Amino acid sequence: MSIRTRSTAVTAVLSLLLAASMAAGCGGEAAPTPADPSAAKEFLTRALDAWKEGKPKDSLTKGSPSLLVNDPDWERKSKLTAYTIEGDPQPLGAGVKWSVPLTLSARGKTLDKKAEYAVNIAEGLVSISRIDLDL
Repeated sequence: MSIRTRSTAVTAVLSLLLAASMAAGCGGEAAPTPADPSAAKEFLTRALDAWKEGKPKDSLTKGSPSLLVNDPDWERKSKLTAYTIEGDPQPLGAGVKWSVPLTLSARGKTLDKKAEYAVNIAEGLVSISRIDLDL
C-alpha cells in the first residue's frame, strides 16, 4: 500500500468517525434556548434608537446586558434618521430576525435600505447583527 493510498484510507476512516459522532450527538450540551421575541425586539429597538440619537454603537456594550451590534452603515458613521421594525419575528437558529426598513443620511444624501437584523440573547450578552446583503 502506497503512502498516498494509506493517507486516503486514514482520511476516509476519520471522516466516517466524525460523521458518525455528529449524527449520534456526542452527548454534548443541549441546544440553546430560543430567544424570547419580545425581549429581542426590545433590545433591537434600544440599539436602533441609540443609533438614531447619534450614539456610538460601542456605548451599548456598557449596559446590562451588554449589546454587541454589527451594522456596516453604523460603523461607516451613516446617520439613521428613521426605521420601522416590520411584522412578526422569524426564527433564525436560537435567535430571531426582523425586516427593518432604514432611512439613512450619508454624505449629504438620503438612502432608503431594507435591512434584516438577527438578535441572539445569552446570559449578560445580546448580539444584534445586520444580515442582509444590501450594504
